[in-house]
Amino acid sequence: MKYILSFLAMSASSFCFAADDSNFSLGLGTDHGGIGAKYSINSNDSKYYASLGVRVHSSDGGTGFGYGVGWDHKIGGNNHSLGLFAGAVSAQISHGKVALYHGLSGTYNYYFSGFNNSSFVIGGSIYSGVTSKNEYIFEESSSGVALKLAYQW
Repeated sequence: MKYILSFLAMSASSFCFAADDSNFSLGLGTDHGGIGAKYSINSNDSKYYASLGVRVHSSDGGTGFGYGVGWDHKIGGNNHSLGLFAGAVSAQISHGKVALYHGLSGTYNYYFSGFNNSSFVIGGSIYSGVTSKNEYIFEESSSGVALKLAYQW
């Protein structure tokens, strides 16, 4: 866990001065892989991104890493976006085992200083996913709503 956090902190410092055609953010949310990082490439009114984070962690059950790819599109000015995310959308730990739920999520984001600028970002997502883990321990599918809080450089 400490190695992941160290890597994310070092990555954040190297991306802080990225060009206007890309953004790096650290945060909490479905599109950040849980608690993690997201790197976006900007193209006109859209962002294409990949994320990596920690979805769930327990000293008994281990760690479930969240990851995925997505797309955000500006709507209604420079502060709002809607998007899609595909990847690990949820996780559970039970009986010392980790189950990741892979699926899709619809996202909404509000950028306080604009879509491509450094600022705080809040939002939410509606997700649905399935797991291939033993159905006697875990539910076969998971769906729900998640909130997001991040900072984008």
